[in-house]
Amino acid sequence: GQVMIALGSNVHIFARPHRREELARCFETALGCGPVRTVEHPGIDQPMLIVSFPGGGHLSIEFTDDAPDDEQPRLGAWLELRAADPAAVLQAALGAGLIQVQHPGHPYYFMIPGGQVFTIAPAA
Repeated sequence: GQVMIALGSNVHIFARPHRREELARCFETALGCGPVRTVEHPGIDQPMLIVSFPGGGHLSIEFTDDAPDDEQPRLGAWLELRAADPAAVLQAALGAGLIQVQHPGHPYYFMIPGGQVFTIAPAA
């Protein structure tokens, strides 16, 4: 029969160590996901940040000098957030100094420090 698969709600990204503080601040203040947790993992040099989203899902951020890093939106995978009021979330993000990304697909995109892009979709 058909195998049923779905995209999971845990995301792991990589960032450079110098981004740690601004990434923690970005999720705690701009996106209201605080407090961000720091987790030691055997075999991983630097503690990871774990962001727990109030409506479900987790983002882990692993720090390495080799991580992609850009002041422009990166062309890797873009991640989707869901919110009852996407415009309000975007305004909060921009108010906290995050950068809006223009893209024809959708009105609500922003970039976090290091270049990872998120879109904000209406909660289903």
